[in-house]
Amino acid sequence: MSHTASPMTARSTEKPVAKRRLQQREEARRAILDATEGLLVAEGYEALSMRRLAEQCGYTAPSIYHHFGDKRGLIDALLEERFGLLVERIRSVAAGDDPVEILHGQLSAFVRFGLENPTHYRLLMAPRLDAESPPPRSSEAARELIEVTLTRLAQARRLQVGDIEEAVQCIWTTLHGLISLHISRPDHPWTPNHVEAALGILLRGLVAPAGGPRSSEPAAEQPG
Repeated sequence: MSHTASPMTARSTEKPVAKRRLQQREEARRAILDATEGLLVAEGYEALSMRRLAEQCGYTAPSIYHHFGDKRGLIDALLEERFGLLVERIRSVAAGDDPVEILHGQLSAFVRFGLENPTHYRLLMAPRLDAESPPPRSSEAARELIEVTLTRLAQARRLQVGDIEEAVQCIWTTLHGLISLHISRPDHPWTPNHVEAALGILLRGLVAPAGGPRSSEPAAEQPG
C-alpha cells in the first residue's frame, strides 16, 4: 500500500531544504565577493576578469553571472557592502548639541575610511561604465547623513555658502582631494596634522560662529 506524505510533513521537509539553499547561495556570494576584493587589492581593477575570478573563488563564470549579473553588478555589490561600513561609522558619530562638532566627526570618519580602503574608494570615484547606473545606495546614505547635519546648520543660519548643495560640493571636493592625494602620493612628507588642519579650514569657511552674522550677510554698521 502506497503512503502519501501529509501536507504538514511536506512543509516540514521543504523548510530545511529552502534554508540549506539560502545558506549555499550566501556562501557562494561571500566566496565570490571575498575573491573579488582580494584580486582588486592585489592586482587592480584592470586585471579583474571573470576567468581570473573563477579560478580564485572556485565558482564558474556562469555561476558568478547568475549571482551578480555582470562585472558592474559584482563591483557595485562589493562597494555596497564595503561602504555600508562607512555609513555605520558616520552614524556612530555621537549626536550632541553642536552640529559643527558632529559635522567634523562625520567628515573625519569619511576621510579615515577612504584612506583605509584606497582600492574601494578609487572604484567608487571611477567613472560609471553605465552613465545611467546609480552609485551604490550606501554612498548616497552617507551623503544624506551629512546633509542632515548641514540642514541643522542652515536652519540655525550658520552656513556661509549659498545652500546645502553648494556646501556638499565644497565638502566633496575637499575630502576627495585629501583622500586622493594621500592615496596617490603616500611617499610625500605629509605633516602629521595635515588632514585635521584641512578639515578645520573647510569648516571655518563653511560655518559661521554661533551668534555671529553669516559671511554672506554684512554685519550691521556700528554707529559712528
